[in-house]
Amino acid sequence: MRLGAAVGLIGVGLLLAGCGSGAVSGTPDPEGRAAGEPVFSPCDDIPDDALREMGLDPTTESPDIMGVKQPGWKICKWQGAEPALSVFSTTYTMEDVRSNKKNIEFNPVEFDGRAGLIYRETTDTKRRSCDVALAASGGAALISVSYLGTDPVAEDPCAVAKRRTEGIVQYIPE
Repeated sequence: MRLGAAVGLIGVGLLLAGCGSGAVSGTPDPEGRAAGEPVFSPCDDIPDDALREMGLDPTTESPDIMGVKQPGWKICKWQGAEPALSVFSTTYTMEDVRSNKKNIEFNPVEFDGRAGLIYRETTDTKRRSCDVALAASGGAALISVSYLGTDPVAEDPCAVAKRRTEGIVQYIPE
């Protein structure tokens, strides 16, 4: 279990590092919500019933990264039936996701009339993870599924990511 948790945390760290790479330009935001805090809060806004329907255990909810708040992000992770689900809300945009050199294999997808992207990360050489990005109020929502530990990959992670996004898209503000 510790190996799975460590692998999951490393993956989350890589995802955050990848989205934060590159130069920053522009003017600073004023203090308050516009100072870089996303509107959507996965831990608060995704109901337990929706998680249970996806085979996830709401009691495994893990906010942030090891309980540490990441500025400009709202993060939540759940476990249950493999793979684990992590949902990230960020002020980064869809263009930021697309231009991030650590993200590859983009495929357009639509959820309830909303355009999104399914993609993988360059670090996922064993193809055990897949991500979905959707434009969200004030930025983007990233839905990530990952097979943790050494358990075999039972189903293509991108198929699972798409299905799980369909289960929560209604809770992500546009």
